[in-house]
Amino acid sequence: MTRKQALAGGWSAKQVRGLLARGQWQLMHRGVYLTHSGPVAWQERVTAAVLAAGAGAVASEECSLALWGLTDRRPPVVTVAIPAARTLRADLRGVRVRRRRRLTRAVRSGIPVTGLHQSVLDVLALPRVGDEEVVALLLRACRPGRSSPAALRAELAHHPRHPRRAELETVLEAAELGLGSVAEWRYVSDVERAHGLPAMTPQVAVAPSGELRGRREALPARGEQYLDLLDRERGVGVEIDGALFHQDRIHLDRARDRSGLTHGRLTLRAGWSDIVLRPCELAVEVGLVQMRQGWRGRPRPCSPGCPVGTDPRLAPAP
Repeated sequence: MTRKQALAGGWSAKQVRGLLARGQWQLMHRGVYLTHSGPVAWQERVTAAVLAAGAGAVASEECSLALWGLTDRRPPVVTVAIPAARTLRADLRGVRVRRRRRLTRAVRSGIPVTGLHQSVLDVLALPRVGDEEVVALLLRACRPGRSSPAALRAELAHHPRHPRRAELETVLEAAELGLGSVAEWRYVSDVERAHGLPAMTPQVAVAPSGELRGRREALPARGEQYLDLLDRERGVGVEIDGALFHQDRIHLDRARDRSGLTHGRLTLRAGWSDIVLRPCELAVEVGLVQMRQGWRGRPRPCSPGCPVGTDPRLAPAP
């Protein structure tokens, strides 16, 4: 609590000094106290920083992201945002203060924070955030029950100078398609689109019998499995084992693939290294299977040295 809150709550200035002197309370910042003597939790540090920053202050950037449940990281330096019209007279130890013209507000775990959508876009504007983190964070934010690509696009309209604006538009398009991981997005971007392969439907529900159910829903039906990508017209699926692939689900995926064969559906498996290190070679393999399943087109090379342009199996028939 703040000194003002303590005095309003019935403590006298002398009592407050005594509690601090005996170690029953801890001084977090000037005029901000932690009302116990034990270890300081991360959320207590954030609350103290927001109180010390004064009127209109909120937890911001990665701190806000953690409070929204979009990251497990608890940054050692607390970031707070204040209205642009305000200034702080003194530095706050261990606190980074941002001044914002636009400042949306919400409350998470009792702590004022920037709104979900602004929190996401603020973090994605930081130079230390890598390309893979951009995709992963946007896809997490767009999961059912959290937000949507449309809501993030609406917030992006308030940030015309966002340094990653064009990239965010592209990834939000991927989220609208229903892609569920960074690996799936890299497949669609670097394998499918870059080589002109037929567009596949993402996250298709498959019944235990092997029958297709449709697009993935927030609450899956009992016993349903999901195929990452599916070319429905030709019965060709792609299952991507990304960096977070769970070994304990292998037997379920294999059972799904076997049941798919009984319905004439082929499933190709690709790993993270296939997509990132050899996307052109993977495009050759997927293209050949789709051609043998009735696709009348041909994949196109993504660059002068792309194997798609030199593999004799993809050459037009004389």
